Amino acid sequence: MPSPFANLRAAGLAVERTLKQHRWLWRYAHCKRVLDQWTKQDQRRESAGELNSPSANLASARCLLDLRRIANDGEQGRRFHALVTLLSRSGYQLSMVPRLQFLQTGHRAFKATALSTIQPFFEDEISPTFRPFELCLSDRGRPSPFALRTIPVMASTRRPLGAGDLAMPYSFFPAVWDHREDDRFDEYRQRTRLWRLFFGGHCSQASYSRIRKYTRLKPVNRFHVVAETNRFFADSTLMITSDEQLDAAQQGRHESFVMIDNAKYRTVPEAWLGLLAQSDFFLAAPGCDYPLSHNAIEAIAVGTIPVLEYESLFSPALRDGANCITYRGITGLRAALARIESMDQVEIQRIREGAIQYYESHLSPSAFRQQLENAQTERLHLFPYLTPAVKQSA
Repeated sequence: MPSPFANLRAAGLAVERTLKQHRWLWRYAHCKRVLDQWTKQDQRRESAGELNSPSANLASARCLLDLRRIANDGEQGRRFHALVTLLSRSGYQLSMVPRLQFLQTGHRAFKATALSTIQPFFEDEISPTFRPFELCLSDRGRPSPFALRTIPVMASTRRPLGAGDLAMPYSFFPAVWDHREDDRFDEYRQRTRLWRLFFGGHCSQASYSRIRKYTRLKPVNRFHVVAETNRFFADSTLMITSDEQLDAAQQGRHESFVMIDNAKYRTVPEAWLGLLAQSDFFLAAPGCDYPLSHNAIEAIAVGTIPVLEYESLFSPALRDGANCITYRGITGLRAALARIESMDQVEIQRIREGAIQYYESHLSPSAFRQQLENAQTERLHLFPYLTPAVKQSA
């Protein structure tokens, strides 16, 4: 039974969400500016012929977004950006009803980038030749009169996925999509693997000493995961802190731990997937607010095997030895590190192929579209990785 404190906290968060949702009423002028900028941008695209370009005409279906709740944004707009990108990459031409409630956060970077790829849909400007959209994703709670099929969009984190709920995949950092790095996946997957185990990212004790917003799972935090891995490979860890060191590390095989602490050094975003693709394994330490990190998805996409403790947050869950390496606690982490240190290339290749297959079957745009169009899909859940854990069937 939840404690009184937990109930009070939940009530407080509900009030906070309600206030944020309705602040568009006193920020009307701002919301109208966002709408006007979006509309003008669309008009410029139309004038430039982008809306009738060959790539636009390749779209095999049209999807209408009808969203009101800014809870659909996710972390700084990442969820909305991922939704839009998964839909467009899978072949949908996107339009959206311009609801001011939803546009109040349309100036934020990730959301603004996503909006720039969507056409506004004004109900009062429908032409006599209008044909219904094949699909509408809506949080209004009723079918759209402008689409052949409407799938409700859920942003709840209070209950697990139910029958008919489609879990929208957790996805890459938006810059990976925006640079069209997914066009190079085949190339990355074929790269020569130079490193046994790699970690790149921030790992400060101040920022990563605990998971802030998701307490249902209790993984070892990132700071301690990285620190313990450094201790395990104390005599052979390769710390990269400059371009020169990175160049040297790419000249030959390194059978130990290669690490880049972004507080000391970082490469340009376009080089990130290439670095991931040089390693057999990636230490997918938990994130700051939530355990599941976008780095784990990026690793899986290029065939680099994630080493992680939160495999149950994937839908469906990752499986140890099939498409990932899992552990429990610091003792389990040490055992996992010893295991990958001694693993032969035949076994590594088998698990790598499993990781790639998992991406193609469950995380890719084409897989998302196939699941979305399944007749059994009744709702789309944007935050499956934050819902209560459900025991996996044997």
